[in-house]
Amino acid sequence: MKYKDFYGFPNPLATREEKMEKAYGLQYMKQMYREWENDGAGVNLMSTRNQRYKRYREYAEGMQSVDQYKELVGANGDSSYLNLNWEVVPIIPKFVDVIVGGLTNQDYTIKCTAIDPTSVDKKNQDKFDALTKMRMKDFAYEAAALTGLPLDEGFDNLPENKEELDLYMELNYKQSVEIAMEQGIELTMYLNDFEEIKKRIIRDLVVLNIGVAKTGVENGKITVRYVDPKNFVCSHSSDPDFKNMEYAGEIIYVTIHDLKRMAGDQFTEEEYEKIALSVLGKHGNPAKLSLSSINYNGYEVSEYDTYKLALLDGVFKCTDSMNYEKKNNRYGGFSVNKKDSNYKPPKSPRYKREQMKSHVEMIYKGKWICGTDFIFDYGIAENIVRPKSNLSKALMPYAVYAPNIINMNNKGMVERMIPFADQIQLAHLKIQHLISKVKPQGSAIELGAIENVGKGDGGTFTPIEVQDIYQQTGNLYYRLQMDDGRAGNPNPITELRGGIGGALQELIAIYQYNLQMIRDVTGINEVRDASQPNKESLVGVQKMALLASNNATRWLNQAFLSITKKLAKSVALRVQDLVSYSGPYKGYVQAIGEYNMKAIEVTKDVTLADFGIMIEPLPDEEEKALLEQNIQASIQQKELRIEDSIMIRNIKNIKLANQMLVLRRKQYQKELKEMALANSQANAQQQQMSIQAKAQVEAQAKQMDIQAEIEKMKAEFEMKENFAQAEHKRKLLELEYQGNIKSEHISLSQDDSDLVRTKIK
Repeated sequence: MKYKDFYGFPNPLATREEKMEKAYGLQYMKQMYREWENDGAGVNLMSTRNQRYKRYREYAEGMQSVDQYKELVGANGDSSYLNLNWEVVPIIPKFVDVIVGGLTNQDYTIKCTAIDPTSVDKKNQDKFDALTKMRMKDFAYEAAALTGLPLDEGFDNLPENKEELDLYMELNYKQSVEIAMEQGIELTMYLNDFEEIKKRIIRDLVVLNIGVAKTGVENGKITVRYVDPKNFVCSHSSDPDFKNMEYAGEIIYVTIHDLKRMAGDQFTEEEYEKIALSVLGKHGNPAKLSLSSINYNGYEVSEYDTYKLALLDGVFKCTDSMNYEKKNNRYGGFSVNKKDSNYKPPKSPRYKREQMKSHVEMIYKGKWICGTDFIFDYGIAENIVRPKSNLSKALMPYAVYAPNIINMNNKGMVERMIPFADQIQLAHLKIQHLISKVKPQGSAIELGAIENVGKGDGGTFTPIEVQDIYQQTGNLYYRLQMDDGRAGNPNPITELRGGIGGALQELIAIYQYNLQMIRDVTGINEVRDASQPNKESLVGVQKMALLASNNATRWLNQAFLSITKKLAKSVALRVQDLVSYSGPYKGYVQAIGEYNMKAIEVTKDVTLADFGIMIEPLPDEEEKALLEQNIQASIQQKELRIEDSIMIRNIKNIKLANQMLVLRRKQYQKELKEMALANSQANAQQQQMSIQAKAQVEAQAKQMDIQAEIEKMKAEFEMKENFAQAEHKRKLLELEYQGNIKSEHISLSQDDSDLVRTKIK
């Protein structure tokens, strides 16, 4: 069946049933291949691209053909007489290795952040709860002290202020679903040896200016693999990340024996023979079909099983219209059932029926044997990656990035260097040629002037003798007049200068000029490649030069991180899907290990969450050194504690590490001020207590003096009182004595009877 062409492609509005037919997939795959085989102007894009990529890779390895230089160096294209070392000067390999090494050494970490409304609400609620506890902290401690009850959980190790809380939420806050997903991605990348994939992708970005990788699921395991760009085909895209790809695939070369293992009984033996016939004379295969048997890797197989063929393993995206029936029931409810594309509701149903449609993106996959009508493994792709925020969308399994692409063309680092590298190679060869032509210093001798030179004794010198005398003594004997009367040469011996002269300096200047041009077009200066370190240069100047060089290649690092981010996003979605289905999930658990899967098993919400993926570059050595310098300065100035410095060094994000440094410095300064104030108050209190104690002692001493004085006065008073009493008694006795005498006198003046009574008394 031939579907209506839409620029060569089958009808995109065909029903799902039509799209599921092999004829639809065959037509689509043929057109995919045709777009790369012919761009409409008779140019084979695939062949042209592969030739370019082959050339770039040869230059990147220093293995380009030297024939182009032979034609330029030799006379009339003939270099056979030249005795030169044609080995290529490895200028481009050096620069490629410097760039690739720098990008490969850049470490990073993959961060997952749940961005679905439920997860965001939980994060905000947790932050609000922490803020509430911060405000109630003092009250909680007082209540615990008064009641004697233990402090509620969660009041320990709370942030001191909102600034510290914000930093804590950035550094340490992780929901269980985020932890689960980060661990799932990390484990998947490790199992697929992503470090090796990383090196190959980065090298492709430097050499070819494009990087490609693919994710999938095989036997319940998530796969991540490298894709060679020279085998990659895709729909036209104007975006460097190819986010609008409609189709993509790989041209791979296999034997018919490999094909039988891949397709199995999807083809008969007769069909395999037809496939063998279609590749005769291609890909290094013989021109005539042989049906004889041979031993192939220990197995008896047909000879044509060793024939090679090109296979297009591709996928394409279509929007399918899905039919559903909404059927009411007698209970007032309804059910929704999936129907085929031709479904129409009955005209007079017992209960109301309604047709419903939805549009869903689907990924179709298949493997087409190029140049034939054979296709296998065709159908809807398994494990289609869909974002949880929009399940109607489907993501292509390929992660691609081509920086600065315009009309599917771009220029990479190696292509920029090639013209100047060719000139360097030519200069190198010409320097060799020039050196090979160097002649020693000699003399030009006119033999006529030194022939028959007389010795003075009638004999003559031979020319050789004259030359020897000249070389040994510096004296030259010659004839100024010939025998025939002609004048001789006044300078019969002329010195001929040897050496290279100024030509060598000119070639060296050409060499250096082109080398500098390579540095200019790549941004790799002498500091970056360590080819010309200047000991006299200031450290700051060298750092600025290194920073400038790193900035010149930063776009390549961004390209790799974009590919990694796509891969991580795809892996995250596939992990979610595997958790949802017990069969594949069990296989995945067995592959990774039960213990390592605990983080994913702890929550079922992982299947519902929508994740934002961020690739966070880890600090390089220069950034670490600068951070360490700031830490040491803060410690020396007593602005930071040792334990704070340890915590700061463990923060991988350099921006957050610096924020934590500032925060801890402020907090420590605040604590020091509070401690100083407390000490000052304590000292003042101590001084006050000392003054009070001294005053008390002085008061006690004074009181004791007063008491002693009182006791002394009291003793003196008592003594005086005793003396007065004694004196009083004495006086009383004296008075009594005097009174007795007086009484006796008075009694004598009375009548005798009274006197007698008085006396008697």
